[in-house]
Amino acid sequence: MKLVSIAKDFSKAPRGRTSRDGPFNGEAFRKKFLEPAIDAGQSVVVDVGGIPSLPSSFLEEAFGGLYRRGRRNPYLIKSLIKFESTDARSRPYVDLIQRYMDEASRRGRA
Repeated sequence: MKLVSIAKDFSKAPRGRTSRDGPFNGEAFRKKFLEPAIDAGQSVVVDVGGIPSLPSSFLEEAFGGLYRRGRRNPYLIKSLIKFESTDARSRPYVDLIQRYMDEASRRGRA
């Protein structure tokens, strides 16, 4: 199992969907941390704590994008990615991420 802290391992100020939005965007996070682990069949625990704000564009692209990009099994994605928060104010982000993943899974891939 791999533990990834968005704040410690990526950025304390992530934002946007793609590189047009800056270097710490959802696509970059997905490609650097999530896709390699899933492709290797490795479990990932993502810590969403320690960040004052996680923009919806970042979260939707990083996590919802897993279902739209590539040929990954939706059940495999859901079984390999778990979430935690090291602080109470970040816990609502876990629910938001789950919603984005569920919506993207229902819509299918681009």
